[in-house]
Amino acid sequence: MQKIVKAVLMSSLALAASQALAQEGAGKTIGVSFDHTSPFRIAQRAAVEAAIKKAGATIEFADANKDAQRQASQIDTMISNGVSAVIAMPYDIEAAVGLAQSAIASGIPFISMDQAPSDMEAVTYHIGGDPCADGKAAGEYFGKVSEGKPFKLLEIQGGLFNDNGLRRSSCLGEALKAYPNVTIVAQVPTEWSPEKALTGTENALQAHPDLKGIYTPWNDALQGVFSALKQRGLLVPKGDPKHIVQVSIDGTPLACQAVRDGFLDLDIATPITEMADLAVDAAVKASDDTALVEKSKFLPGIPYGQDDTQLMVEKVWGCK
Repeated sequence: MQKIVKAVLMSSLALAASQALAQEGAGKTIGVSFDHTSPFRIAQRAAVEAAIKKAGATIEFADANKDAQRQASQIDTMISNGVSAVIAMPYDIEAAVGLAQSAIASGIPFISMDQAPSDMEAVTYHIGGDPCADGKAAGEYFGKVSEGKPFKLLEIQGGLFNDNGLRRSSCLGEALKAYPNVTIVAQVPTEWSPEKALTGTENALQAHPDLKGIYTPWNDALQGVFSALKQRGLLVPKGDPKHIVQVSIDGTPLACQAVRDGFLDLDIATPITEMADLAVDAAVKASDDTALVEKSKFLPGIPYGQDDTQLMVEKVWGCK
């Protein structure tokens, strides 16, 4: 009976909290600026839209299509339209500081999401993944599976003009300092382009036919990496002697299926629903001049492999 009463009480509290948030968001318009469109961004947009709807607010959305000037113009338009707050995924971490300052000077809270600006003091609030924790988790995985033996690693890099790209790379390197047997034989800057990941993988396989591992810091790059491996007959599952160990980050359906098939050894899933909920909650509260408890929050990804079937279903957004 006590368990039933407790469950009813918890359900009632959750409902009350949801209703309170909806009341806070009623009549508000939240401007949402994305840096580009990709399968991962589409899932994030759906999560943000759901959170805004839950809050009782409306959305004004714009996609910068990998253009910092376009993003600045779109956010200026949102400010002119009198949105209640702006949630932005900055394309350029330096330009994001000016965008935040402009919005806040106009009395509009500026929340950065997923991509941190170069100066987080400039924004009202930042919520994102923890690129350093994710990079270190990847490095530690490669170190452990290498078992102290010589291990040649290809590092595909994301965009080195933003926080995720920079720290997913630098913190991989930090973790690998504990494993001197693991050698990064090539680093491939891609600016988040799967096509450049394809070319980089082809070149690395040509130069290093004894390659043991590949690190792809975002799941979309797997399209290019898998294509290059398939051409050489190396896209084989775990357990096959020709298998090349792979670690990636995001938690997309592509990665989840690759983990299930054994092609991807470890994926680190971004908790996008929690990220979206926290961004919208901060936007609603800040637009009412409610003091925020914290200035920023970083959410480590959820590592999962082929043996984590239950974890995939329950926690990984791309596996649902």
